[in-house]
Amino acid sequence: MKNLAVHIGIGLIRLVSFLPLPAAHALGTAIGKILWFTDTARVAKINLQICYPDYSESQIEQLARKSLIALGKTYAEMGMSWMWPIPKVQKLITKVEGLEYLEKALADKNGIILLAPHLGNWEVLNHFFRQHLFMTVMYQPPRIPALDKFIFNTRKRVDVGLVPAGRSGVEALYQLLNDKGVVAVLPDQEPGLKSGVFAPFFGQTALTGKLIGELANNTPAFLLCCYAKRLDDGTYGVVLKPANTDIRNTDEVAAATALNDSIAECINDCPEQYQWNYKRFRRQPEGRSNLYKK
Repeated sequence: MKNLAVHIGIGLIRLVSFLPLPAAHALGTAIGKILWFTDTARVAKINLQICYPDYSESQIEQLARKSLIALGKTYAEMGMSWMWPIPKVQKLITKVEGLEYLEKALADKNGIILLAPHLGNWEVLNHFFRQHLFMTVMYQPPRIPALDKFIFNTRKRVDVGLVPAGRSGVEALYQLLNDKGVVAVLPDQEPGLKSGVFAPFFGQTALTGKLIGELANNTPAFLLCCYAKRLDDGTYGVVLKPANTDIRNTDEVAAATALNDSIAECINDCPEQYQWNYKRFRRQPEGRSNLYKK
């Protein structure tokens, strides 16, 4: 049954890839409006209430609705980012902010750690960076072979290096940075308890991964935040900005706090395009209640 669902899903992505981008965005808007009637909306509103406590109820609701529509558009853009000819996708990147930081990082030749939160369309970043560098990302293979093959092929077609999640993958990242290579890490996903520390994120305690701080503290790699935000005309603007240097702090909590501050700075640029439906505050220190409990 799972294999059938995966094949249907892949088929739908292929089908949507034939749509012009405005039509895909219209479909995404419809998806987002449907999501408003699911538990996804409840989670998004809880996260926004936590992160923007000064917002009124109407402001929270408005931002949550916009974020679900943006999420729907991201889903509908999979056909474009995964199936369209690469030059065609690259033409959709019509604005780049902070290119000088990438040029400096490349000129320094000390390696680069790219921090790409779930903001805007992160798949578009693959198309942008392949014009400038070769990067490697950590990859968690899905348990369903058909899905694994499909996702693996979509990554490889944009010439992205892949290493497995786990000890061997971490060792590979260290080796790549020692060789002055480029690695990309998703910094805003909840890690396992042993792999993270509790640190503030928008003022609320969040279990935060230690890996980025450890990589930064043990290599001279340039720390660069990056995201591809959706512009008003439907194209994309890539934003590049240096991360907080205190990510290199030897204190794990201080490093994780600096990482979360860098992510929050990115999010505040276009908060309606962040993945607020993710239960980022699911795990809390012992004795604290579940923030998402109904």
